[in-house]
Amino acid sequence: MDNRFLLIVSRGNEALASYLEQHFKGDSTVQVMVDRRQGERRQSRPRSPTPVAPATAEAAPPERRRNDRRGHPEVDNELRLTSFAIVPLPPEPDSPPAIEFV
Repeated sequence: MDNRFLLIVSRGNEALASYLEQHFKGDSTVQVMVDRRQGERRQSRPRSPTPVAPATAEAAPPERRRNDRRGHPEVDNELRLTSFAIVPLPPEPDSPPAIEFV
């Protein structure tokens, strides 16, 4: 099975993405994608500096995330440094065997 790759191009660099898409057109082992991620989606809510009565207090929910879900900091670094990153993809699963009728 051939190796497959995802080329992630940084946002704002559509010219590079377009070039890479044209260059790898017809190559099923390479997929080009523009980075769609935007900064942190969660916004921290400011806490009130003065004590507020419990009936009117708006308690901020505790943070449930244990760590950053973007588990590939090396991809972020490559995007920042070179405007693209190459990520190996898992091989495509083999097609299931044909059903034999007896």
